[in-house]
Amino acid sequence: MVTTGPFLTPAELSAMLADAAELKTLDPRRVPLPGVLDTDFIRTGLHYQVANGLPPRSVRTAQDGSIRLFMEHDTLAETAQRLPRFAGQLGVPVADLRRILNEDWLPHVDVVRLPAPLRAADTRALEVRDADPLDYPAAALAALLSPCLLLTRNYKHFGALGVRTHTQGLDGVMAVVAISIGDLQVRAAVMVPALPFRAAAAGMKWATGRIGPCAWVIVAVAAAGGFYWFCQQPPERRERITEVAGQVSSHVLGEYQRAADAAHQARLQLRACMVPSPQHRTTTAAIIRQLALTPESLSAAQLTGLLDSSVRPPVAELRAYLREHDGTVFHQVRRGGFVLGSRYQLAS
Repeated sequence: MVTTGPFLTPAELSAMLADAAELKTLDPRRVPLPGVLDTDFIRTGLHYQVANGLPPRSVRTAQDGSIRLFMEHDTLAETAQRLPRFAGQLGVPVADLRRILNEDWLPHVDVVRLPAPLRAADTRALEVRDADPLDYPAAALAALLSPCLLLTRNYKHFGALGVRTHTQGLDGVMAVVAISIGDLQVRAAVMVPALPFRAAAAGMKWATGRIGPCAWVIVAVAAAGGFYWFCQQPPERRERITEVAGQVSSHVLGEYQRAADAAHQARLQLRACMVPSPQHRTTTAAIIRQLALTPESLSAAQLTGLLDSSVRPPVAELRAYLREHDGTVFHQVRRGGFVLGSRYQLAS
């Protein structure tokens, strides 16, 4: 069951409800959901991988493209500094943890280096900074990308961003997985009854191509014969045939309803786990978020076309801004084509 909890303020509840329309466009099969990694979540994920021999669910979900992971550069630096402590706690060499991060994690993480003005763009991030300066970089990035998942277990420091439990980030990841499974089951429930019709259509197309319009005459005769056969059956048998057909239809409809309900509940769960949208999104924040939702590189002209008219800058101005922050906030992967963040490896 999804609950909003007793501590949501009216403003937070309104923001959560306002996210509903935007979240409908976040289909994990089509648009990867942004997720921001915090250091303590990485430590927990490393523990899981050392114990189980495979990456945690968050990384595997990023590998299949349902979630797009981001990390602020200072958060990555903090993680590198803490690796010796993590290694001591987990009882493994530091080199093993570094290899896990370099081979399994970081190829699926885009690292963003935010300048000071961007970090301070959202007052919620400033509240986190006042609670713990080390959490400020992750909070600032999550605020800019919101609505997004903030993958942290530290609900005390990140409360200003709507994090209320230590499992909220993981619960959001599991909701993304459940949405994908539910949507797949819905499509399967729809496809099963349609398979005979698709097969018949394919057969008719083949037959028409081989013998011409006479194929339709044959089909009409076969259909009439089937109807005549049904009418000639004893009343008990006709009733039994009708009953079995009804049971099959009810089963298919029930499977469809269960799958649709599961996907809907997962979407509600995801909405409850996400960092809410800001009350006002600046032009810069809109640019960053749009790039976070677009795995492919975008030119200034392409990016301008995707932005809402209320925050849409001139193309020349946007192009200059992207080039100014190339290598920090953005990365130019092709001539004039930019993505959010860059890929890093930890040095030995």
